[in-house]
Amino acid sequence: MSTVAVAKKDVMDGIRSKLLWGLMVLFVLSVGGISWLFAGGETSGAPTDLEVTLLFAISALPAIFFLIPITGLVVSVKSIVRERELGSIKILLSLPHSRFEVLFGKFLGRSLLLTVAILVGFVPGAAILSTQFGTVPGQELAGLTVMTVLFGIVFVAVGIGLSALVTTETRATVGGVIVFILLYTWSGIVTSINGRLDLLSGDALLFVQRFHLFTVFQDTLLALLSIVHDEVPNASSAVLGQRALSNPEGIGTVSEPFYLQHWFAFVILALWIVVPLAIGYWRFERADL
Repeated sequence: MSTVAVAKKDVMDGIRSKLLWGLMVLFVLSVGGISWLFAGGETSGAPTDLEVTLLFAISALPAIFFLIPITGLVVSVKSIVRERELGSIKILLSLPHSRFEVLFGKFLGRSLLLTVAILVGFVPGAAILSTQFGTVPGQELAGLTVMTVLFGIVFVAVGIGLSALVTTETRATVGGVIVFILLYTWSGIVTSINGRLDLLSGDALLFVQRFHLFTVFQDTLLALLSIVHDEVPNASSAVLGQRALSNPEGIGTVSEPFYLQHWFAFVILALWIVVPLAIGYWRFERADL
């Protein structure tokens, strides 16, 4: 129950955040605005459920790959360290809550805030496209929404881990900025380092590239879509991109090793959530407050 109490407190604190409300409005305007532009275009024939889903995914990409990471980090990266600097963490721990309950409760509370923001942001865009094209791809849109929520929760986990790891808000902010920059430069860094040192090649290099969070999102979405659409290839998007360059005609026809198939992205996603929280908890548990 202590974990739930901490989560409830964090949700109430988050509701009062003007920055969170501002980001939510941007999210709604971004997804809804781009969906409206797409809905106004001409189409040849009635699109399939998969096509409508992909169109909505494209509409939401600016929000998914820019606003959601920012929101996830903003709502989490100062959640523990701020209370530590103010001294209120001692009061929170004396209620009594264990340090694990504080960390996990804050993770749950901030994740719930982000989930609500995503759901609110998705509704207008999905309604616009569904009304325009006369179809509501329920399973596909549900899958896209779930994966977007999990993608955002990764950044909440990273932010909570950072907040538990450092001792000042400044360090937490710098850490959040570094994480955000790495989000966009991961592939370039891996390619650059590997090009200089020639450490990896072939499937090993593709496997490392799969840890890029954009690739993780694409792969988990592919895995869910493949449940209801047999034409979706079973390979990672990183693999499909490489195969498109080397053997365009063979895309989707070759069975890849399990660690290069799209479903394995769920394992990578779990690591992105669990590892930052575990590292943060390890440091937080040993910290002298």
